[in-house]
Amino acid sequence: MRRVAVFMLVCALGVGALGQVTISFWHAMSRALGETLTELVDKFQEENPGIKVDLVYQGGYSALQQKLIAAVAAGEPPILAQQYQNWTTQWLDALVDLDLFLPAEIQADLLPQFDELFEGRMVTVPFNKSILVLYYRPDLVPDPPRTWEEFESIVTAIGKDEEKGVYGTAFRPPNPEIFLTLLYQAGGSILSDDWSEVTINNPAGLEAAEFAARLAQYALLDSAYTSDAIAKGIAIGAFIDTSAGYTYNMNAANAAGVPLAVAPLPCHDGNCASMIQGTNLAVFAPKASRAQIEAAAALIAFLLREDNIVYWAQKTGYLPVTRSAIYGDLWQSYIAGKPAQKVMTDQLIAGGFGQLLHPRYMDMRSLLITYWELLLMGEDTPQAVLDALAAEIDAIK
Repeated sequence: MRRVAVFMLVCALGVGALGQVTISFWHAMSRALGETLTELVDKFQEENPGIKVDLVYQGGYSALQQKLIAAVAAGEPPILAQQYQNWTTQWLDALVDLDLFLPAEIQADLLPQFDELFEGRMVTVPFNKSILVLYYRPDLVPDPPRTWEEFESIVTAIGKDEEKGVYGTAFRPPNPEIFLTLLYQAGGSILSDDWSEVTINNPAGLEAAEFAARLAQYALLDSAYTSDAIAKGIAIGAFIDTSAGYTYNMNAANAAGVPLAVAPLPCHDGNCASMIQGTNLAVFAPKASRAQIEAAAALIAFLLREDNIVYWAQKTGYLPVTRSAIYGDLWQSYIAGKPAQKVMTDQLIAGGFGQLLHPRYMDMRSLLITYWELLLMGEDTPQAVLDALAAEIDAIK
């Protein structure tokens, strides 16, 4: 019923000519990312001269989220915006069903790793997506680890010397996606398949937590980006980070005069899962005319077009999100001469998985951030940390 209501609403709000509309587009892409997005939006407007896109940088993701919360509450959201999936349930009823407006061939072209329906509705589509991979110093780690056991052996051998600024690995406590990747590789999950039971503290969860806790003994634990530490001359043997961090990590390594390379994540018992990062695009229904929604859908289709999504990926470190792009000649020719980007592509195809599409996942993730930090800091035993986390998740699920 909700889906039908949205469709009837936008039909009733006006059917102006597609070429005579202005749409607002809120985003969180700064510096080079913002410049590339501006390039693409300018190109879209050249191809669609009657559509004006008001591209508005709203600060980082936290700022964007807060501004969207306020705008939706006031009934004045933008027409189009970037958003994480875990924000979606906050304003699900304000979003347009995009499968009513996007061409069927584009919907079918999305990679299955990005199958993200909320209550059966396609209210967002992937855009700036990255994947977790392993970064390593070839001078410290001649052969990148392929398994958990090899990873732990390397990290332990390099050790931790705070005075010399040497660490076996590094973790950013605010990033629980690393733990979720280890959890999935161990065969675990936050909840059971039917969401009735919290499973994060079962034997699989404990195996992942204990592994992370052992690595943390030799890790640089810093809420800042690991690239900042590298640029300061801190030596880190191998660490997990997103493919979107590639440019920043490589620039930092170049500034420090040290080598840095990319490898697939170490796997566990043949499981090479890697959690997908990044945001989607959503269109908001309140106060939007049908013409504006069609214009926003046209911009989304443009951004997902093979030449454009490949250009976006080449310039930003994100990855193509469609089959035609990731398997097409443009991208395949590009990564043939880019070993790091080939690793990232293969990691996405072979092991990419998305977040839990639970209505309370945003709250669950906040809990994960807190308890991931407690785990890394060794504040309690891994089992005690997981049990406390499980109890809090159970109370809100």
